[in-house]
Amino acid sequence: MSGLAWTAAQRQETELCRIFCESAAVTVSTYPTGNGLRLKLVSERSGAVALLDATVLEALCHLTPSRAAELVRERTEGGRAGLDREPAR
Repeated sequence: MSGLAWTAAQRQETELCRIFCESAAVTVSTYPTGNGLRLKLVSERSGAVALLDATVLEALCHLTPSRAAELVRERTEGGRAGLDREPAR
């Protein structure tokens, strides 16, 4: 559904869950935009925010365990690899 056709109630961000472990915590919500619904991820530690559309989520479904581990290593061991995000304002 296009964001232009949403009612006021559908245009509100909806928190879905909080996922956490000993080293990270992320709040997950749906976030309506003019181009459709996005999944919004917010790092509680850093304040970093990511809005993911269906195309990105589809790509993540094909991420191999080794590539996922590599991304985590890059982020947690100080590697840059284009993963830095500005904190939410």
